[in-house]
Parts: sequence; C-alpha cells; structure tokens
Amino acid sequence: MIRPKVLTMITTKRPTYGALTRSRGLIRLFALFVLAAALPLAGCATIEREPFEAVQVEAAQPRDMPRVRYWADAPDLIQQMSLPEPVDGEPLRLLALSGGGDKGAYGAGFLNGWTQSGKRPRFSIVTGVSTGALIAPFALLGSDYDDEMKAAYTQITSDDVFEMRFPLAIPFSSSAATTGPLEQLIARFATDAVIDAVAEEHRAGRRLFVGTVNLDRPGNAIWDMGAIAASDAPDRYALFRRILLASSSVPVLFPPVLIETQVEGRPISELHVDGGAIATLLASPSVAEGQTGRAGAQTELYLLVNGKMAGEFEMIGGSVPDIAARTIDVILFASLQDRVNSAYVWSQGNGAAYHLTYIAQDYKIEDHDLFAQDFMQDLYDYGLERGRNAAWQQRPPFPAPEDGSESDQSEAGEDALGNRQ
Repeated sequence: MIRPKVLTMITTKRPTYGALTRSRGLIRLFALFVLAAALPLAGCATIEREPFEAVQVEAAQPRDMPRVRYWADAPDLIQQMSLPEPVDGEPLRLLALSGGGDKGAYGAGFLNGWTQSGKRPRFSIVTGVSTGALIAPFALLGSDYDDEMKAAYTQITSDDVFEMRFPLAIPFSSSAATTGPLEQLIARFATDAVIDAVAEEHRAGRRLFVGTVNLDRPGNAIWDMGAIAASDAPDRYALFRRILLASSSVPVLFPPVLIETQVEGRPISELHVDGGAIATLLASPSVAEGQTGRAGAQTELYLLVNGKMAGEFEMIGGSVPDIAARTIDVILFASLQDRVNSAYVWSQGNGAAYHLTYIAQDYKIEDHDLFAQDFMQDLYDYGLERGRNAAWQQRPPFPAPEDGSESDQSEAGEDALGNRQ
C-alpha cells in the first residue's frame, strides 16, 4: 500500500493576516471581493487566453480522452455517460461527498469509523466536489487507504494548502491566495499508484465522478476520473490531479484553474473553480437510474455532508461585508438543503434506500484558523465515533415530512438535526 509522505512545514517567514485566515474572516473576504468586482480596479487582473466560442467549449474534451467530461445540465446526460451494466444480485450503491473545506475531516473520520464498525460497503459510484473530491478516490478504493485519508485531514496545516498574497497585490490578482502548496499536497496523496488503482476499479465497472464549475460556460462539469485514469493519454496523471485542484479552488480565495481541452484539433483553455460554487453535493440520482435501468430496492443512496445542515444564530452587524457574507452563507445552506431534499424525494419516488449524515447542529464549531490541526483532529475524532455508530438518517431534517411526523432518528439515537438524545 502506498504511504504518502507528510508534507514538510514551510519554514520561510510570511506576513501574518490575522482575521483574514480565520474561517469567518475568509467568508467576509469573499464577500468583499464580490463587491469589488464592480470597481474599475477589479479589471486589472487578467488571464491571457485565446478566444473561443460557446459551441466549441460545449463539445471540447481533453486531448486523447474522448468522453471523460460531461455537462450536468445536458438533457441527454445519461446517454452520454459511460456507465457499466449492473451486476445481478448486487445493489447499486452511490456515495456523494460534499464540500466543506477543513470540515472534510468529518468525512474522513466517518468513513474510517464506518470501516471499524465492519459495515462499510463497497460503492458502485462515488462522487465528490471540493474537499469531497479529495476524499472521493480513497472512498472508492476502500479501507486499504484509510491511513492516507486520515493523514490528509489530521497532519496538515494551512501552510500545506494556500499562501496569502500581500494585501496590496490582491486587487491586481485573480485571487486572495495562491495554491502552490495545495498542488503539492494533492501530488503527495494522489500518487501515480493511487490513480492507477482508480483505473483498475474503473475497468472493473466502478465509477468515480468529480464536479467542477466552468466559468466560461456557467454550469457544473462532471469528470469521469476513472476513465481519465484508465486512458492511454500521457498527461492522464497531471489532468487527474488538476481536476482535483480545480474542484477545491474556492473562487476569489483561490485562483481559477486552467484545464486544457480541444475540439476538432483546436486547443481550448478553460477556467474551472470549486464544484461547490453551484452544487455542494454532486448527488445525481439519474446516474444511478441510468446504470440500473430502474431504481428500486437494489439502489442505495448515501449522502455524506462535510458540514452542518443549517446556519448558526449570529447577531449580524450593519456593515456591507457583514451583510454580504451572511447572505452568501444563507444561499449556500439553501443550496445544500435543496440538494439533500431533492435526493430524498427521488429516492422515495423510486423505492431507493436513502442515507444521510452530517455534522450535528449541537457540535460546537468556534471561529478558528483554517486547517488548524487541533480543529481537524477533533472533528476527525467526532466523525470517527459517528461512523462507528453508523450515524445515518433515513430522511433529511428539512422540511418536515408531509405526514407531520418527526424526521427519522439515526441508528445512533439522534434527533432530526443529528443532536444526541
């Protein structure tokens, strides 16, 4: 089993940014950048690319890799995708991993705890966006990679993920921080051997999908990571890692990622960012439906949310950044709840088994430095316990069920928001 090396801490001195590198401070920074987009100064930062047309990017694919990228809003999505035939007698299991930044420690801990319970199954399809995209390859490959997953979320700091730019340089840049450290981190964990293992699972009929957002053609791009890994293209390893980087690149905080594609021999340079900018979960029941030909008792849908399902109470100040940041927060939670609820409605209508886990509302998350080891270790341990107890709920907490009853409690004896009873 391949063991990744723990990244060496960067020892060069850097300026201290205080509140900017704390969890709430970065949300406010994001809000400020959105507002600054209307200022003439914001136009100073450019990324040089050759122009192309909408019809070209629509059909573009990476070189020597036909049919590895799909558009989530395509009406014939299922017909386009390469999905294997179901194995007789085996249920189709789909695991969707959400975004959440450093709260991905919850998902890593939960999966490892689920392994320790002896009940963690093999999944037919695994999807991921943002931090969920980084967990997804290990979730697909199974418990042999639990140590790697733990190390990725308990043995790193913010120095291994990003480096803040000097404040005066930010208005002239494409982001507030650089992601050179994150590129190195991804390369240490998504090794050639790991990517080759994903390729073997793809050949065996299992699928790994990662979501990004294309800024040129607004919408979610779905990447068939197994097909990329299993291709003969010489740059398959680099593209695999670059898509993971793009899916984790929070817009404005991190720079967009250039992904090279082509159409009819003409190169296209596309800009991609965090898949969670549109869809916090890449939970596509239609993918399951397309693989089985029908949904039913043989379909199991698992949604692992690396965060809470509702925002915390907070007295908001009257400043523009405070209001903008809170508005973004509300929009993101509404999007998450919509995804989770839509998957539930689909499962109920098709007789599929529905499972949901997330960080309980009563789990205290203090404002903290992003990717602080103590925060991630505590959250990993919390997820580990919940995974051991199989803390899955059979319906979402919002909205209330139509029959007026309370949401089902999980196997761990929790209420609708995951709080301990």
